[in-house]
Amino acid sequence: MPMRRLISAQCALPRIRAEIEIPGGAPGWLGWLVATDAEGTVVGVAAGGVPVPGEGEVYALAVADGSRRRGVGTTLLAAATDRMRSYGAQEQRVELPAETDPALPFYTRMGFDSLSPTRWSRPIF
Repeated sequence: MPMRRLISAQCALPRIRAEIEIPGGAPGWLGWLVATDAEGTVVGVAAGGVPVPGEGEVYALAVADGSRRRGVGTTLLAAATDRMRSYGAQEQRVELPAETDPALPFYTRMGFDSLSPTRWSRPIF
């Protein structure tokens, strides 16, 4: 599955374009992180922010099929977490599209606990 399709499954491309073009970003918006391979091909993306003081939110995290299980998602989440922490986040949340989302095992390995069937959270210090 191409990265364009992975990103649009998580977040509409027009919204991504608008967010990239916001000068200085919207309140709480920390932007997009992009991972590439040695040839410069995009292999993963993450987006997040701190919409509420103390609470970071992962808005999107996607890794290309051929790059999964190689640390790309872990690295992107770590970078997003560092950004959120630098803006005062002490907790990080993610909302999954469905209770059986294929990303759920990844988030549980990363220490997220269930707040509801689709909302997950973890402390970040």
